[in-house]
Amino acid sequence: METPSLTPCRFGLKHLRSVLSDGNDSLNEEEASYLAQINASKRFSFESPTLSLPTIFFVQTGGSEIFFKECYESFPEPYVLLVQGKRNSLAASLEIKTFLSERKKRCILILGTPEECAKKLEDYHCYFMAEQTLRNSRLGVIGTPSDWLIGSPYDKEEIRARFGTTIIEIPMEELLEEVAKKEIKKPELIDVFKKKTSREEDLKESLYIYSALKNICVKYKLSGFTLRCFDLLQSRHQTSCLAFGLLNDEGIVATCEGDVPTMLSMALIQALTGKPSFMANPSEFDLLKNEAIFAHCTCPFSMIGEYTLHTHFESGLGFGIRGKFPLGKMTAVKLKPDLSALRALPCTVLDNLERDDLCRSQIRVRFDGSLGELLNNPYGNHLAFASGDKAKQCLGFFDYLNA
Repeated sequence: METPSLTPCRFGLKHLRSVLSDGNDSLNEEEASYLAQINASKRFSFESPTLSLPTIFFVQTGGSEIFFKECYESFPEPYVLLVQGKRNSLAASLEIKTFLSERKKRCILILGTPEECAKKLEDYHCYFMAEQTLRNSRLGVIGTPSDWLIGSPYDKEEIRARFGTTIIEIPMEELLEEVAKKEIKKPELIDVFKKKTSREEDLKESLYIYSALKNICVKYKLSGFTLRCFDLLQSRHQTSCLAFGLLNDEGIVATCEGDVPTMLSMALIQALTGKPSFMANPSEFDLLKNEAIFAHCTCPFSMIGEYTLHTHFESGLGFGIRGKFPLGKMTAVKLKPDLSALRALPCTVLDNLERDDLCRSQIRVRFDGSLGELLNNPYGNHLAFASGDKAKQCLGFFDYLNA
């Protein structure tokens, strides 16, 4: 049986040549040969440019700069220049990049061997699609950030300027009104979780919260949110931990404590990889071994194997998920609150713990590098853990967004 082929990466291709080279048939053959070398794996489809496709400007000769200047405003950023490396194409590309930099426009150069260019084009396509997801997303802040997040402020106008993401601020009272309706959108979940707990009333309450959050997401067209979740302990004597585990698996980024920088970090991971992430805070560091313990009372069910439904750690109320993560590679990711930098640290899960003095899902990890960066320049207390080694991908995406 043949392996199904991957969907090709589609690009709009805009040719840039000088006036003297425009009718040169040998250049057409040269271009076709060069693109065929880049597309040896048949991963790419080069088409006529449209606004729905990522555009590549193929700079084939010097003297083509003026044609770029005449047309570039018809295309969205970033401007990606494929540099052939012959006929003064590099010189022309550097002139174009300077022109764009002076106008504070994003520009990316793709040059090197055909194999290197192919890898860069694959990355660019991935980043472009992820950026479109972020730019089309609406993220909610339900209630205000928790009082203890004194180092994690947010500026919704800056978020929109940087990522195109719209922040919707929603009063906590609106969620509480939804919870009070006692709706259970997926009654079958009662039977699923009854195998894990005998606390049926707490289970129903958790599913009321899950349903209420789903309704809020539908109403405001949210692709994710962060919630001042500890308010539910006071008003409902319940937690949102179970709801968060379910929603993250459904592709709705659900984050705790009203922590907006962590929500954005998790939204970035979701847009880039199509997978959820685990939000956790550090509990212990071992600087000699570059090891640390991280814990939280919720996690996506798809990221864990076995799990039990414990109580929430700080309150002893409701449910906290105690999940067992697969041992192996993960990446700790966090945006700086002012959005000026991204941290992506590869690490290895060594063990799952079951301590009584920490939040319920607990992992002990060893980082590939020093932990000093997390201590000397922390970006708040929470980190988002993505499955696998995604450090280069996340950092590359952030550089792309700031090209």
